[in-house]
Amino acid sequence: MDNIFRGEPISKEAFIDKLDEMKSRIEADLLQKPLAPELVIDAVHTLANEINQKEIAEQLAAMGIPKWTSEEYVRVTVESLNREALLRKVRAELGDNPFAWKKVDDGIEEREYPLGVIVHIGAGNTLGLSAFSVIEGLLTGNINILKLPENEGGISSKLLLRLVEIEPRLKPYIYVLDVSSKNIEVISRLIEAANSVVVWGSDEAIGAIRRLAPPSLPIIEWGHRLSFAYFAKKENDKEDLQGLAKDICMTDQLYCSSPQCVFYETDNSMELDAFAARLAKHIEAAIEIYPSAARPLNVQAQITWTHELIKAEEILGEKRLISDGQRRYGVMVDYKAELKASPLFCNIWIMPVKREELLGLLRAHKGYLQTAGLSCNRRDFEQLSDILYAAGINRVTTCGNMSVNYPGEPHDGTYALGRYVRRVNKRHIQIGKTPD
Repeated sequence: MDNIFRGEPISKEAFIDKLDEMKSRIEADLLQKPLAPELVIDAVHTLANEINQKEIAEQLAAMGIPKWTSEEYVRVTVESLNREALLRKVRAELGDNPFAWKKVDDGIEEREYPLGVIVHIGAGNTLGLSAFSVIEGLLTGNINILKLPENEGGISSKLLLRLVEIEPRLKPYIYVLDVSSKNIEVISRLIEAANSVVVWGSDEAIGAIRRLAPPSLPIIEWGHRLSFAYFAKKENDKEDLQGLAKDICMTDQLYCSSPQCVFYETDNSMELDAFAARLAKHIEAAIEIYPSAARPLNVQAQITWTHELIKAEEILGEKRLISDGQRRYGVMVDYKAELKASPLFCNIWIMPVKREELLGLLRAHKGYLQTAGLSCNRRDFEQLSDILYAAGINRVTTCGNMSVNYPGEPHDGTYALGRYVRRVNKRHIQIGKTPD
């Protein structure tokens, strides 16, 4: 049973029947003293120590995710949930003692305060992410209503139910409903209870929520992003090519931080072809270690269609395809630079670029940019980084680390916890003075 009503397991039908009751329960619970972050941190730390990493990784593998990706994902996630990592996250994002009143002037105090009720629209591209989104809501003292994504496998519900077993005081702050995105009536009822909606997912998912939400309701968007690698000429780029091949193959390019394109600094098509051939060899080696997951039929159809179009344009000298006989990967050379999504699953675009044109090329996609894997000489690193930051990139890293995170790292250039609170203030009435 994947549904949770005020910390208790429930059927989907029973949850929907209790939507009116949910409204009155939430209004009563909002008058409680807000959760202390330390209470949440202790419970989550206990949960993290209990997680059987091997069992969860096997569950993910059974859902079609490669074994090595599952193991690494579970390991990193568990590390991010331990006490030290969560304390560091809260301090980095909210400062010390964020929920304590602080004097800012004579008779005036300020403090952070929860938004109140957050509805989380979960995304299915990263399993278990929905539970982590709720944990961020708990760390900021909010009541959380999670609409599960499709094909989530029950992982988030299982984790959250165990969390309230560990710390029953969290029960009034957790609701989970496994309802279809097409059920507009129920989702609208959930949004009615919200002080904010957190949306993980595509432009279509974000647009759908925008149409349902009233103009006064804040929507916090964690949408899809584009990432890429940039190679400037250097004496030896073998290590960077190996790292990039790993970035491509380990993630199947399914993460927002995974490379979709590689820009190579040249205006010579022969140099570009030679670079693409070298990358193809490294991808062939990497795919032996990290073979791609099973591709859904519609995904494979898109890959085949893209490859066939490239072959047609190859006759005109506009594009070129490098692949193996099994089509396990595709290095897709386009002689005209344009940041665009690849069909994923070890298919990567390669394009030429001039440094002086890079800023304009990227700014055409401002708002969608996330990570750049940078390969260049040391003397060029700062200049290129400044161009990338000016264009809208949030993360610049070395190839091989594009999807590696650290505890407390900003998400898409902002701290999540800071967006889940508001700053309130009060002015004390001083004795002997008459208020205006």
